[in-house]
Amino acid sequence: MNTSAAGPNVPGSDQVTADEAPPQEHARLEAGEFPHLDFAPNPAVLKGALLVLAGLFTLLFPGVSEPIVRGAAGIGLIAYAAVDIWANIRHTKERSLAAIALALLAAVTGAIILLPGQSIDLIVTLLGFYLLLRGVGAALRLLFHRSRSVVMDVIAAGTQTALGIMMVVLPSTILLAFLGALAIAAVIAGGMMIAFGLKQRSNVEVDVDTLAKLTQGWLHTRDLGDERRSEIADDLYFEPPGQVNKLTAWWVMLTLSVIIATYGILQDSTAVVIGAMLIAPLMTPIVGAAGAIVNGRKSRLVRSLLLVAAGVGAAILIAVIIGKWSPSAIPLDINTQVISRTSPNVLDMAIALAAGAAGAFAIINRHLASGLAGVAVAVALVPPLGVTGLTLETGDYASAWGAFLLFLTNLVSILLSATVVFVIAGWISMDRLRAQATSIAMTAGTVLAAAMVILLPLLFTSQGLVNASLQRTTATNITTEWFDQNASELSVNRVSVDDGTVKIAVSGPQEVPNPESLADELSQALGEPVNVSISLIPTELINYSQDDDTVTRFSNDRRAPSNSPTTLISPTASPSASPAEQSGSPSVNPSGTPSR
Repeated sequence: MNTSAAGPNVPGSDQVTADEAPPQEHARLEAGEFPHLDFAPNPAVLKGALLVLAGLFTLLFPGVSEPIVRGAAGIGLIAYAAVDIWANIRHTKERSLAAIALALLAAVTGAIILLPGQSIDLIVTLLGFYLLLRGVGAALRLLFHRSRSVVMDVIAAGTQTALGIMMVVLPSTILLAFLGALAIAAVIAGGMMIAFGLKQRSNVEVDVDTLAKLTQGWLHTRDLGDERRSEIADDLYFEPPGQVNKLTAWWVMLTLSVIIATYGILQDSTAVVIGAMLIAPLMTPIVGAAGAIVNGRKSRLVRSLLLVAAGVGAAILIAVIIGKWSPSAIPLDINTQVISRTSPNVLDMAIALAAGAAGAFAIINRHLASGLAGVAVAVALVPPLGVTGLTLETGDYASAWGAFLLFLTNLVSILLSATVVFVIAGWISMDRLRAQATSIAMTAGTVLAAAMVILLPLLFTSQGLVNASLQRTTATNITTEWFDQNASELSVNRVSVDDGTVKIAVSGPQEVPNPESLADELSQALGEPVNVSISLIPTELINYSQDDDTVTRFSNDRRAPSNSPTTLISPTASPSASPAEQSGSPSVNPSGTPSR
């Protein structure tokens, strides 16, 4: 890599920008002539385009691209190691044993990546056990008061233990997540390389060091300035002057939003719950805590988190009181507002991450303040607390924990994404960021550790949902094909998988054949013995004629006489009529089989 040709923003560059070009060059540029351009590909642009395409391909086709990316990464690491080792062998004066060792490690890693899928899963699992042991070690140091840095050991215990468990139990999922993160990073890096290459007057090379310097220079240009930071801080923190009035308004709006949300949940009204989201002020101190993390203001961080904790406790208490004094129009176990908030998963965390980033960005950019209402609806902080209080009041502690876990997911996700956005958007100056780097890293690391711990149950819930969806899809495909081959006149209406039983609802004029072969196919496809439960719904048309007081039924059940009207019940039926006739039950056909 030729780092000396990195461009005007990079130290050591000898390139000349368009602004520094001679007057004749300016005239040609204004005339639309570009004599300095040739048809030779710009290495920076070419590499950036390849990275963007590779990243987009991976994101669009993860199943197809996973072996391709693994192969490219493995071969690339081995080739890099070979070149590095050869360079160290040739240049005896500059030989580095450490560089050779790292190159050998890269070669081994590349060879491991090229192993078959089961082998790579095993390696991920072993790495998960290693991280798990390190996390347990950090926890033991905290337990026996042998920790040299309590904060660092808390971070290590949380992140390494949670990540280790996920890698041990769900290695394929972790690999897929890593692949996605790598693809996103490739798109971002490729975009930066393209932008940098297009700004240069000649072909240039770009390496990691150049990208780092470009990023630093870009962050310098994003500084908001002290005046704008002061304006934002006045909106986020309840500080003098007017501290009492600010807190009073906040508590009033929180109380009203909780009341509205709780009554909306009791009525199972989505519109009312959305209205409560719009006026809920709970996001303000959460985003304020993220800003305090970035600035290293511990007092602001503590005050913001204490306000959040007090608001959470008050919201749950209000919901419990409302639940005790208000009749429930709809039972909570079938209330959609409750059911949708008691089983959070990774999708909820993804929504909260995006909403937190949008909220922080809207606060930074005064022109986007109107978008905060949409952010409040997307992240839904108050409704989970209302569900927590209502389910606690009824003694449904499992649902209460699920709803509270959803709130914790939103809280931590907003903190994480808002912290990143505040750094990128210039909430903190680069000088202060360097000065407070250790404190900021430790605080942000603590939040990251909490996010990893919360992610653990969410990931398992999501995995359960994914597995259930895959099982249902597999069972539906097999069932549909089986009925097409064995009972073509029956239509498959619904297929579900529940605790080892495949439940099938079909309709039509034909008897259901013996489902033994279907059960065998389903057991083989799902990897476990299954029972099959089939419900048949024949097609019938029932008419009542008021002229002669008769009810007639036309059935397409071919086991009974079809298209022949049969008098089933008369409104003036005699008291001696049988119970079956009085209830309108089907009569017995000539074959002795009840008509349906």
